Amino acid sequence: MKRSKKAALVLMVPATTLLLAGCGEEREQALVYESPSECAAASFNTPEQCKADYDAAKALHPQVAPKYVSKEECETDFGSGNCETAPQQTSSGSSVFMPMMMGYLMGQMMNRGAVPQNLQQPAAANTSKVPTQPLYKSRDDRATFRTATNSPVAGGIGPITLKPSQVQPQAGQLVRRGGFGSQAANRAPATGFGG
Repeated sequence: MKRSKKAALVLMVPATTLLLAGCGEEREQALVYESPSECAAASFNTPEQCKADYDAAKALHPQVAPKYVSKEECETDFGSGNCETAPQQTSSGSSVFMPMMMGYLMGQMMNRGAVPQNLQQPAAANTSKVPTQPLYKSRDDRATFRTATNSPVAGGIGPITLKPSQVQPQAGQLVRRGGFGSQAANRAPATGFGG
């Protein structure tokens, strides 16, 4: 019994560390929209800035979106008609599928954010801690915008506040269906993905 208690404590340490890491982090303002015209109509940014951020999110989309080996697996997580062929292929040359971009997140007004160095983003990159990026909606929760890493960010369009550490883009991985947007988001990485 002592051994199982030790194992439980050892397993809790990484989770606790992650939770505490974001405790002192300041929340920042950001904006969520489905289109540049919707963004421009809200008057928080110029139409040019809205379009530039949309284009930046669209360019980042193929890099960060989760990838699936079949369209059916992708549609199981994102809904019928909500997946497209990714520009990448598996190492065997097979097609890979990804969800369609359903919206975008942009740093609020003058707080423009940057993307991590391992991901390339076009000129609309900004200096806020909240980077511009594509957003997705799961088949089971069509109201919630989520990042490519399955972090919920908003239940609708417009201004939001969030912790920047929750929305840092990461390179998309080939996954097996099962859980984008659900409580038990157990997406198991698969092998054989080539860029």
